[in-house]
Order: sequence, then structure tokens, then C-alpha cells
Amino acid sequence: MSKFVSAIMKFAGCYMKHWLLPMLLIFGISFAKSQSYYFTHYQVENGLSNNAVICSLQDHNGFLWFGTKDGLNRFDGYSFKIFRNDADDSTSVGSNYIYSLHEGPAGILWVGCDRGLFAYDATTESFHRISKAPVTEILDIQEDSTGAIWFISRLVLYYYHPKTGAFKIFDQPGHLNVSSVCATANGDLWISSSAGTIHRLLQDGPSTTGYNVFDHSGPGVNNWIEKIYDAGNGNILVGTSKQGAKLFDTRTGLYKDILNHTADEQEIFVRDFIRQSDNEYWIATESGVFIYDNSTGKYINLKKNYNNPYSISDNAVYTFCCDKEGGIWAGTYFGGINYYPKQYTSFKKFFPQSGSNAISGNAVREIVRDNEGNLWIGTEDAGLNKLQMSSGIFTHFNTSSPRHVSSSNIHGLLVYGNELWVGTFHRGLDVLDIRTGRFLRHYSAATHNLRSDFIYCFLKTKQGKLVVGTDRGLSYYNKQKDNFDFVEAAPENFYTILYEDHLGNVWAGTYADGVHWFNPQTGANGHFRYEPGKPGSLGGNRVNWIFEDSQQQLWIATEGGLCKLDPSRQQFTTYTTKNGFPSNIMYAVLEDGQNNFWVSTSKGLVRFTPANGNITVFTRAHGLLNDQFNYNSAYKDPKGRMYFGSVKGMISFHPDEFIKNDFVLPVYITGFQVYDKELAINKEGSPLQKSITYTHTITLTHNQSSFSIDFAALSYTAPDMTEYAYKMEGLNKDWSYLKTNRKAYFTKLSPGTYIFTVKASNSGGEWKCEPASLVIKILPPVWASVWAYLLYALVITAIVLFLIRSYHRRTEEKNRRKLEILEHEKEKEIYQAKIEFFTNVAHEVRTPLTLIKGPMEKVMKQIDSVPAVSNNLQIMKRNIDRLLDLTTQLLDFRKTETKGFSLNFVKANIADLITDAYIRFKPAAEQKRLSFTLESPTLFNAYVDTEAFNKIMSNLLDNAVKYAERKVHIKLVTGCEQDTLFRVEVENDGYLIPPDMKEKIFESFFRIKENGKQSGTGIGLALSRSLAELHKGTLCLKEPGGNMNVFVLALPVHQEIEFNLSR
Repeated sequence: MSKFVSAIMKFAGCYMKHWLLPMLLIFGISFAKSQSYYFTHYQVENGLSNNAVICSLQDHNGFLWFGTKDGLNRFDGYSFKIFRNDADDSTSVGSNYIYSLHEGPAGILWVGCDRGLFAYDATTESFHRISKAPVTEILDIQEDSTGAIWFISRLVLYYYHPKTGAFKIFDQPGHLNVSSVCATANGDLWISSSAGTIHRLLQDGPSTTGYNVFDHSGPGVNNWIEKIYDAGNGNILVGTSKQGAKLFDTRTGLYKDILNHTADEQEIFVRDFIRQSDNEYWIATESGVFIYDNSTGKYINLKKNYNNPYSISDNAVYTFCCDKEGGIWAGTYFGGINYYPKQYTSFKKFFPQSGSNAISGNAVREIVRDNEGNLWIGTEDAGLNKLQMSSGIFTHFNTSSPRHVSSSNIHGLLVYGNELWVGTFHRGLDVLDIRTGRFLRHYSAATHNLRSDFIYCFLKTKQGKLVVGTDRGLSYYNKQKDNFDFVEAAPENFYTILYEDHLGNVWAGTYADGVHWFNPQTGANGHFRYEPGKPGSLGGNRVNWIFEDSQQQLWIATEGGLCKLDPSRQQFTTYTTKNGFPSNIMYAVLEDGQNNFWVSTSKGLVRFTPANGNITVFTRAHGLLNDQFNYNSAYKDPKGRMYFGSVKGMISFHPDEFIKNDFVLPVYITGFQVYDKELAINKEGSPLQKSITYTHTITLTHNQSSFSIDFAALSYTAPDMTEYAYKMEGLNKDWSYLKTNRKAYFTKLSPGTYIFTVKASNSGGEWKCEPASLVIKILPPVWASVWAYLLYALVITAIVLFLIRSYHRRTEEKNRRKLEILEHEKEKEIYQAKIEFFTNVAHEVRTPLTLIKGPMEKVMKQIDSVPAVSNNLQIMKRNIDRLLDLTTQLLDFRKTETKGFSLNFVKANIADLITDAYIRFKPAAEQKRLSFTLESPTLFNAYVDTEAFNKIMSNLLDNAVKYAERKVHIKLVTGCEQDTLFRVEVENDGYLIPPDMKEKIFESFFRIKENGKQSGTGIGLALSRSLAELHKGTLCLKEPGGNMNVFVLALPVHQEIEFNLSR
């Protein structure tokens, strides 16, 4: 290489020095360090809207934004939220082709697209077009110290102040064609022109004094400046389309070319810059990424490598963004986004790359170091490798020649002086000369007394003995005989690992029988196995690794955990997943200078501190090739650098190079779904008035009580290793921890107020974050609201009051009825007593009256000639008749009150019966000078008991004549109710009976006080109603009208039993 460089330098001459030396530096440094940069790719398959990424930035919250040819993307480390133009939505971004992005101190995201300039409102996730800006491509945006926005469209510079609305266009004749604008740390704004000059920007426009950054450079096709960038310390990086990158000093006005051509003499088109550290700048070009060290002037060129999945995905790099953690995001034109995280964990990767200087296989089995410091690496799928540490060059030893390794499946390696002993899978044992790389000899079970051709492990004891472990037992190498002897102290078994402790004991791990040990000097031996149910036994019978730590403590890695031997009790303490390990399958253990153990497992690499039990897990998310390591594959060099083999290659690292992750994660709520449907902002039926990320309180209806919440911690180094914890105050007090999910689900929460809080741990496992909280109010249904409960309370109170009042009323009514019953019973008793008394009296009086009446009638016939005596006798007769009539009525009424009283219904002319009654009472009416009239047809037949009917009519007419003052009228009404009834109405103009007395007058012995001057017993109307009811009819007092009392007798024309009724 040195001769090649010397020859070129002599040939090139002075002119060539300007570009060839940087080229060679690029080539050399890139070759040496190309594998130190491992990128993570995000493309369309990962949710990116388009692989052509034109611009990028990280906002003040920590979200990453990427402008593409098909939409604007917001990234939270897990998923992309895409904003596209929607013709039906005036608040959407104006176009899908995003050219530029900028966020200033005010927190407004300015978006330049091919349809103008837009301001993004993060709270409502809406875009507002700046109407004064042209509806053309906005290629660059910057903000000055006053908050004014300077932007470029079609080589014209524009000025816009959001607060004042001031707007200026610098397109007058003589103005520059502006290609880029940048702000420096001191607050100055600078612009570049298409003519190759840069100018300080003043308030009234660009300075007329410009600095040409091409005047002492080589000739070029054009002087186009694509990008200017503040490099700090008063310097500006200038990116051109034909002459690469230049460094301009704003203090002196001088510049220098720092990168002109690629290693293959191609022009460099610079798109963007980013400052990674004080002296390191990343340069985005059409030829990949150049990393420039300002202190040394050296470069590294990172380009797409089709054989390296960790290389940059596309050479056309358009944009850079440096996140708050120090990670670099590179947007490419065809390859999407490339992410180079901050190197908290410095894992160097060795994996197969066709046609490149790389390890030959994936399944790395054994790693040993020779006396010259080179590493020998055995693989199970591609043979033996030698890594020359001074040059980084791999040498592969294949099986194509008889003088090479006999198998590509290597299981055991041992450096034995200047020889490398190679154990293979069922192909015996090969010995290689380390100095020449030639294989010296081969041993097999058939020819050299080996236990088996499956050579699994080796051990060189402190006494210089070489022990070979096979799947059939152990053998000593007999150097004098160049043969092997069986180790009688160890039983025949499948041995996987050999180790000698500080006491000279040889420990031999097996495939399925625990671990055996023996001392070649003393003959002592022992055996430890896993015994289910026995505390203190070995963790597992599959033993993968044995070693003593710096405290001479013996540790055994098994597939049941990591076991520490207590020699005094001959028992083990086993560390498993219960202690925080990701897996119980432990492959190998190394100890670093800080007494930490590095344990390879089937689910990642673990840093374990035995002193305090602390565990940190590293996975592919931290930069490992993969999470599953391999058996017998670990080595630590004299400087403390560690190597671990996996099923996809090998990693190396130095624990002291790890950086503690002190980044304080901002945690945000990024999504809210009700019944798995994302809530929209300001949409009908949605409770969201602004973005859920900026919402402090959300109010849900009772039928929105089942929901889920998305959240994200904005740390991008290893998002898959970020753990979350959340709690919902009001539902539970404890934190719920999530390792593989970032969504919380809640189902049918009761109405009330809850506080949801979420926190996160960083990739180092430390809970340093800014928790996010959301107050969630769930309203009750209308029927369960406060007003509803008040209404229910009022209704219940009213019902209770009503029930109480009803109860009181019922009680009062019951008591009243009881009293009435008592009164009625008393009245009935009195009534019965009266009836009984009057009946007895009537019986006693009736007989004497009858006996008196007979002789009196005879005397009257004899003394008709004596008028005075005759008159007195007539008076006596009338009174006797009256008494007889009263006694008869009383006895008849008594009969109606008892059972067994019946009527004989015969066909009779009702009109004649009424007329007869009328004639009987007419003299009495005329004596009182009453108007006594009858209104009746001459013939009307009906079935009645004539005697009962006559008694009714007699009582009605007697009362009418007795109480009338001027008028009595009798009326027979026929044809009632379809000829089924007839009525007899008897009217009189006597004292008008009050409505409340309408029923009382029909009670026995009741008399109206106002009629007290008229004689009567109070039985007549009661008897008449009873007789009417026996006819299945009614007798009642009609509602008063015309100042007349109208008694109405209504009887049926026919009876159920007619003609032959008998009492």
C-alpha cells in the first residue's frame, strides 16, 4: 500500500495534492472504520409514506418530522403519523411534496411545499396557509431573532413576520438569485446565491457585498450553492453542486475547499450538513455520507453496501437531523430514513459479507487468541477464521484441500504453543501451525485412540497437560506417543466444557449429566447434578460454561440458570429469570474490570453485578447482531475487550466504552381510541377539541367508557427496550408495567373522574422521564346524572309523602269506616229496636183498634140522625183508620226487611192504578186548595204487584199532598229505554229538599226538620224504595229543577217470573 501511494504522489505533482491526498485519506479511513457505523432503516415497509425523504427536523417536544414526495411524516420511535393533502379539508397541508421544514423558538412548525408556505398548529393538528406567500415551491426556511420568517421560492427571497403580518419580496432588478439561507449562533442570517457568493442578510435585504467561494477553486461547470450551514466558531459550511464542501470564515471573509471529489474522482453534490459534535460534521451528498473531522481534516465516506444490511440504504442523501440524544437521522432519495443512534453501547459487529473482508460464517462457536494477538474463530457453518488484529483482515481456512481443516463445523479450539488444535463435528482433530497457517496433522478415533471423532472442547492444565473433551468421554494427549489416553477419573459422558480452578481441580461440564470434577494430583473427585425438589442442587444438567471470578468463586452456566457454588456447604445459589435474567439458558460468562459479569444467553447479553444483583439486558435494539448467542463462544483479551459469538456472527466491545444513558425521556400520549376507533379532532361525536397529545382533560359519555390509550417515550436509541408503567387513579393505585406494549386498555369504567399517568424507562433501564397525565371524566347516563338523581330524590320524596299521606288517609278512612260501622251497627241496633218496638206495639194496638172499629161502625149506622155525635164518630173513625194504616205500613216494612218476602207480579193497567190513587188523594188536595193534576195515557200495561204498587203510589201522593204548597203533578212516562221501563214522576212545590239529603230521606225514621210541623213516621219513603227494589226498579229524588221536588219511580215492564207469584 505504501509503495502504491508513493508512486501516485510522485506522479501526481503539486496540483494533484489538492485532491488526491484527501481522497486517499477518505479511502484509508473509510476502509479502516467502515464497520463502525451501523444504521437502522425506516422505509415504506415500516410505515413511512414515501422513501424519498427531502427534509427533516425534530420539534421542541421531541417528535421527528420527515418531509417526503408523498406527505409529511411525524415519527415517535414506533409509528409514523402521515399528513397529506385533502381537497375536502381546508386545514390539511397544501401539497404532498414537502420541500422544507423549520421550527423556531415560538414552537410553530413551518412547512414549505410545492403549493406555498404553511404553519402547523400542533394542538389541533391543522395547517394554515400563509396567504401572502407565493403558491410555489418553498425550498428553504429560516427565522431571525425577531421571529420573522425568511424563505426562498424560485430563487426569490421573502420576508414574513407572523405577529405583525409584515411581508416583503426581494425580487427587484439587481437582487440576487437566492439558493439557501441559514442563521448563525450570533443571530446573523446569511444567504447564498446561484452565482457562488454568500451574503450577510440585513433587515432591508441582502448585503450588496458578497463573498465569492469559488474564486480560488478549480474551474467548474457552475457555481451553484445548494446549502449553507452554521458550523460554529464563526464558520459556515458551504455545499455546492459540483465542488463539494467548503468552509467559510465569516470573520475574515476567506474560505477553503475541504471536500472536492470522491475517491473515484467523481464530483460531489452536497445536499446538507449536520454538526454531530464540536469537531465532527456529517455531510449529505449524492455520493453517500462524508464524516468530516474539523480538528484533523480527515474524512470517512459511508456508502451503500449491498452486502451489509447495516450500511446506509442509499447514496443520494438529502437531509440530516440530529436528535436531542445525539442520534443522526439521514433522509435519502430512494432508501428512506437511516438512523445512527448515539453510541451508548459500542458493539462492533462481525458478520458474513459476500465479497468483503468479513468473517466466513454465522454460527460462531469458538474464539481464542494466539501469542501474536490474532484471534482464531471457529464457526459451525463456515469453518475456521483468523482475524489479524493489526490490520483487521480475515483469513479463511476452508475444507477444499486435504491439507486444510477437515470440517467446516468447528466445535473446539485451543492454542497450544505455536499450534492451534481444532476440534470438529465427527471429523476428528486437526492441528494447525499458527505461524505458517498450514495444517500439520490429523487425529481420529480410529487411528489415535480418541474416544470419539466428535471433539467438543479442550483444556490445557497448569501442569501442561492437554485434555480433550468428546461426546464419549475425556482423553489426555500423550506427547511422547503422539496418542491419547483415557481419563479414568472421569466417567464416559458427553462433555461440553472443561475448566481448571485455582486448586488444580478439573471441572468437566456435560450435556445432560451436570458437572463432574476431579483432581489429577490427589485423585479426589465429585459430581453435581440437578435434582428436582432439592434446594441447593445444580440449576440444570446441561452445563455450558465454567469459570472462577476474581474472588476465586466458582460459577457454572447451565440451561437452568447461572449457579454459584458454596464450597463449604457444597450447594449452589442459582440466578434465573426470577432474578431478572431474560432467559435461563446461559451460554458463557466473562468478568470485566469492575467485577461485573457479562453473560450471553438465548435472549440477549446481560450485565450482571453479583455484589448487588443488578441486571441490565442488551438486545438487538442496543446494537447486537441478534439476541441468541452460541455455546462455548466468549473471549476477553488482555486489554479487557470482550468477544461473544452468536448464531449470526460475532460482536466485540469494551465495557469501559459504554456511556450511561442519562437522557430524560419526554413521554407523550399519542393516541386515544374508543372501541378501537381513533378519536378525531373537532368532529361530530368526538370529545377531542385538540390533539390528544396537548389535551389535559377529556370528557367522555357513558357509552364511551371502553377505550385504549397510546403513548410513546421519545427516545430513539432503543425504543424496543423502553419499558412503560401506567396507572389509572380512581381505578387502581398500583403501577402496571409493560415490556412489549405501549397501549393501555380500559373496559366499561364507571362514571367518575380518573387520572391516567404513564412513565417510561430509558434504554439503560433507568426511570428518568417526564411522565404524561390525562384527566378522564366519564359522564353518567342521563338517567344517572346528578340532575337525574335530584329528580329521583324529588320523585321518591313525593312518592313517600304521597304514600304517607295516603296511609294517613287510608288510616283515617279505615277509622272513619270503623266508626261508621260502629255507628251503623248502633243505629241498626236502635233501628231494630225501634222496629221491634213498633212492631210489637202495632200488634198490640191493631187488635184493640179492630175491636173498636167494628162496634163504632155499627153505632154510626144507628145514630146518623144525630149530627153532632155522627161528626165525632167520623173523626174517631178517621183516626182509627189512620192508626190501622200506620200499623199496616209498619208491619209491611218489617216484612220487606226480612228474608222470604216476595211479590206477585201480574199484568195490570198502570194508568188505572195511578188514576185510582189520584182520585183517592184528590179530596185532600182540594181541601188544601192545591193544583192537583195527572198526566197519563188511558192504557199502559205492566207486570207489577198491584198491592205493592198502590202502597208506593199512596206514600208518594201522601207526601206530595202533605208537603206541597200550591202544586202537585203526577206523570206516567212510558217507552223508556227501548220499552223496557216506565216511570212515574210525582212533583210537588213544597220545601226544596237539599242535594245532600237526597238519599237521607229514604232512610227509615228520617225526617227533615223543616217539615217537622207535618205529622209522619219516616217509614213511608223507606218502605216505598224497598218495594220498588223488589220490583227490580228504583225510587229516587231527581236533581232539583224549577223549584220542584220530583220523585221518580222507575219500574221494569216485565219481570223474570210473571203471573203466578205468591208470597
